[in-house]
Amino acid sequence: METSTEIKTVIVEDDPISVKLLQEILKKYSFINIVGIATSYDEAEVMLKNTKSLDLLITDIDLKGTNALDLIQFIRPETNILFTTSFAEFAIKAFEFNTLDYILKPISPERVKKALERLRVFTTKVAPVPVEVEEVVVHAEPSSTNKLSYSNMILVNVNNEMKFIKIRDINYIQAKGNYTNIGLITGFEFTTYGLIKVWEEKLPEADFFRIHRSTIINLNNVVKIEKGTYDTGLMFLKSLDTPLEISRSYFSQLKNRYKFTSNSI
Repeated sequence: METSTEIKTVIVEDDPISVKLLQEILKKYSFINIVGIATSYDEAEVMLKNTKSLDLLITDIDLKGTNALDLIQFIRPETNILFTTSFAEFAIKAFEFNTLDYILKPISPERVKKALERLRVFTTKVAPVPVEVEEVVVHAEPSSTNKLSYSNMILVNVNNEMKFIKIRDINYIQAKGNYTNIGLITGFEFTTYGLIKVWEEKLPEADFFRIHRSTIINLNNVVKIEKGTYDTGLMFLKSLDTPLEISRSYFSQLKNRYKFTSNSI
């Protein structure tokens, strides 16, 4: 990669091994100039406030219990950010910023290389090259409730790889402890880290509905609903052979929200 200027870089990382690994990776790129390394939130805040014209911030998310996303207020909007973290659940939030990549630990030198190749270097500034996915929108216009829209795309962790999925392609979501099982309309299923409560808060209410303590479904893919015993029900979805259970309390909410007349259900 040929450049006409250096990239002033700050590393924020509280793990000494990760710091050493990043230094080993970055020393292969002559255009990277590491101007500072911070190992705590407070140290990073002071460093970022006093570093002028920073081009690249490489940062972990969790800094001994503090959230590094709060550090972004101390850098210029055009500063590129490369996240290296063990926490997949912050990916959606991270891509609200000028993010090159969101790399899950252990840090992959190849992923770092690809992220650096997304930088287009000019004589006086560094500008990001868009991620190679067309029409990617991740909270491009966040509302006061930070709701995603049905047309959004998001990044999720699938087998330690970050992949884009369309919100409209989500068929159902089921809780698995601290993880969630995601079923797409294509029939593909995968498990990713994150609580179902977080999905419920982010997904558009007009299109997704919680039918059980552990299940959210895409209303646009409902084929039919069958009444069960004790005011429970079964939800049949496209591309899904087995119906999903509707609990008593959520079935009541479903009927109250969508019934057309008092005796329609």
